[in-house]
Amino acid sequence: RKREAYRFRICDTVSRLDPFRTFMLINTILNTVDFPIEVYNHNDFGMSTANAIASIRAGAVSLVTSISGIGEGTGNAALEEVVMALKYLEDVDLGINTAKFREIAEYVARASARAVPVWKAIVGTNVFAHESGIHADGVLKNPRNYEVFEPGEVGLTRQLVVGKHSGSHTILHKFKEFGIDLTINEANDILALSRAMAVDLKRPLFDKELMYIYNDYISKKQIHQEEDDPDI
Repeated sequence: RKREAYRFRICDTVSRLDPFRTFMLINTILNTVDFPIEVYNHNDFGMSTANAIASIRAGAVSLVTSISGIGEGTGNAALEEVVMALKYLEDVDLGINTAKFREIAEYVARASARAVPVWKAIVGTNVFAHESGIHADGVLKNPRNYEVFEPGEVGLTRQLVVGKHSGSHTILHKFKEFGIDLTINEANDILALSRAMAVDLKRPLFDKELMYIYNDYISKKQIHQEEDDPDI
């Protein structure tokens, strides 16, 4: 039985292409032959997603991707990165339910005995975690200052984390979430204590650690007030 090819796959298995060479290669081929091109990238130099987007720009009609970029060696172009890049950088909406991206990334991670890195593009928990004072303040005023799309669009939530780079606005906002309204002076004092702890621990603080700092701060503040005024 006769079988016909319906597309031609170009494989960059050893990651010899960058986005510029990828575009030139695909564009040159398609200017020579009229046949659907599919592209398969590896990620040895961290450019698999960029190469995939360059392929589409050059006229490729199909890409080989994987969830979280998991694959042999350094892996392949990540499905979630390609889909979101096409949507927001190329104005191409594939109609995929992107709100499931974090969920499916976790599923694949469990099935493959791997963790989803917190810094992973699109689906990592740090994508929408804001620590530095200027970032947190900007996000509180308008999320578009530091976020291209809403966290829920990929199944994540926004986080304001307290660390060594945080500012007083973050402290005020975090404790308001806890149902506690701080004065500016209290926020500045707690900020200094929080930064010191974050430096010692070499990471942002958990909510329970912030409450420990707050309770200890209030306790010491009351003791000082009693020492200053014995009638209290």
